Amino acid sequence: MPSATAAPVNIVQGTQAELILFLVLNMWPSHLGLPILLAVILFSKKVHRHPTFVNLCVGFIIIGVASSILLYTGKTTGPEPSKMLCLLQASMLYGVPAFASMLALMLVLQMFLVVRATVQKQVSQGPRTVRLYSMIGVPYLALLISILATAIVGAMNPDTVSRNRRFFYCSVHSSILSGSIAGFAAICLFATVVFEVWTLVILYKDWMVVKQPGSKPRISLELSLPLRVMAFGLYVVGALGLSLLSMKAPESPIPDLVIACAATVVILIFGTQPDIMRALCFWRKEPTLDFERNLSSVTPPDVKNYNQA
Repeated sequence: MPSATAAPVNIVQGTQAELILFLVLNMWPSHLGLPILLAVILFSKKVHRHPTFVNLCVGFIIIGVASSILLYTGKTTGPEPSKMLCLLQASMLYGVPAFASMLALMLVLQMFLVVRATVQKQVSQGPRTVRLYSMIGVPYLALLISILATAIVGAMNPDTVSRNRRFFYCSVHSSILSGSIAGFAAICLFATVVFEVWTLVILYKDWMVVKQPGSKPRISLELSLPLRVMAFGLYVVGALGLSLLSMKAPESPIPDLVIACAATVVILIFGTQPDIMRALCFWRKEPTLDFERNLSSVTPPDVKNYNQA
């Protein structure tokens, strides 16, 4: 007689090719691309990035590894993985919405603080340790809370833990859990949009000052890094928003594939910055850009424009 608590049916209709694509999108940046990018940032004397960006790279490496757990154990297809293994992956991946949204929010927030301080000509008062540690640690706190909540729900209801339900990875079937995670991530995404719009307003007002006859610009018009950060923030908002909707009514594999592209997007947007490209092409001798060093500083620098170190 069939069990009354059989494993949830497969509600994401994916193909073998899509499964391979999902794994490739998670593995190549987390196992190759992002480690190379981090190595350039940490070991090159000419490349400087704020810890929130380093944190972002480390975070997406963790996400990529968590997404690959079933591949490591040879359980991507075939019989269901053990409940313990499945719950391990589900717990980590259910922390991704809160974790990734907080990582993006901290990066956008740091960019906003530096842009505002530069425009307002605020004087640096030295390292702000509490703020820095908070910006680094809060995403991991959100991840830890999500992992513990998922682990508790899954352990209390083992029949809700299944790989079949989400096809690409293990999940826990719980409306309350999914709703709570989606709600928290949505708040973070809303805050990210607010800071991005606020930054655009600041930059637009400064640009209008530049257009005034005889007016001196408060900042230079080198906007490469802010625009890159905002482009990534908008991608995260769209991708995670799509992913959160899929948690409530998951049918198409597209949301999972879109969010799996996030680490690749990080590499394409930030790994192509001029100073990183110069560090990779070390045989080419070119002057460094102080602008990028300015925006990567731990605290807003005491400068009149982006071009001053």
